[in-house]
Amino acid sequence: MKINKMIVVVLIAMACGQSNTRKSQTITNDMSDSYLFLLGTYTDSPEQGIHLLEFNPGKNGFNLLSSATDPENPSFVIANKSQNLVFSVEETAGDEGGKVSSFALNKGVISKINSVSAAGDAPCYLSLDPSEKFVVAANYSEGNFSVIPVEAEGRLQPAVQVVNHKGNSVNPNRQKQPHVHAVVFHPQDGRLLVADLGTDEVVVYDFDPNQEKPLVEDPHFRLQVKPGAGPRHLVFDAAGETLYLIHEITAEIGVYSYQDGFLEHVETQSLLEQGFTGRVGAAEVRLYDKYLYASNRGEANEIIGFQIVDQGKLKHIQTISSGGNGPRNFNITPDGKFLVVGNQNSNTLLAFSRNPESGMLTSTNHRFEIHKPVYINFLP
Repeated sequence: MKINKMIVVVLIAMACGQSNTRKSQTITNDMSDSYLFLLGTYTDSPEQGIHLLEFNPGKNGFNLLSSATDPENPSFVIANKSQNLVFSVEETAGDEGGKVSSFALNKGVISKINSVSAAGDAPCYLSLDPSEKFVVAANYSEGNFSVIPVEAEGRLQPAVQVVNHKGNSVNPNRQKQPHVHAVVFHPQDGRLLVADLGTDEVVVYDFDPNQEKPLVEDPHFRLQVKPGAGPRHLVFDAAGETLYLIHEITAEIGVYSYQDGFLEHVETQSLLEQGFTGRVGAAEVRLYDKYLYASNRGEANEIIGFQIVDQGKLKHIQTISSGGNGPRNFNITPDGKFLVVGNQNSNTLLAFSRNPESGMLTSTNHRFEIHKPVYINFLP
């Protein structure tokens, strides 16, 4: 079920019945170049949670359409292919650990279905397998990941598999133990790749969604990344032949070739401008067409652009300020015309226009204040 953007906006406007210049502005019938997206956040008060927003660059910029205030710290949020189900982490810890929650998305309203244990503390990343029968959660603090069944109507069942990583690496402040930071399915063969910041590894697992326990827990392959790099997020090219891995601790992009479940290092590119000596914290990596973008936090607070050239290698084209502090996440509109960044520490969303020919970004005047934006998921 695709979401009709016009219906969503009209229904929300009717339901609100009041004027709020920050959250909802005048709606017109011209919905061209309008984009809907889910926003995951950290929460400090009851009105915060998962938000559904519209970005309309030709009209009013950002509009907050609706919110789900049930989850605590829904810092990572995804939707299924039909866009009628939403899944989020609840990045919490303690006696009960973290949670994974499911929601129905119907005519712009996000309503909770249920929650289950993530089987570990501080879940920070989710992926649906290609069959959408399972959701996999990465638990950062626990250093493990869990495989959670999804029923047809979106209800979650308790985890059927939990895999605990072991080991550490050379950074005494960040790598005393495993820290699973991303779980991503290969776009072609369906294998699961797990990035572990704490052990400096990307681990490849075989995965068969037709099995009750779909994961083969004995790894197919382990890629040992440069010690101290801190693997965080990763993305494949469309063919699934090249993997781009962000190294959080060293603020780099690693390029790796992929074939039959095996990875081989091609090159590493720094995200830092020459002479930079401040604190860093590389965060997100996105790919659109022949261009790749990454974010760097710390004292840099930048978006860095690369052109993909021969054999998947990268050529730096641009470094631009993120327009705020802590660009933990950003995403590109489905048509490639805009990039929207969430600056977590300055509580802002900011839009950049994107030149499809050169890949260059230009800051716009579209800015939106919202509490701790940490993950952006566009709904095509």
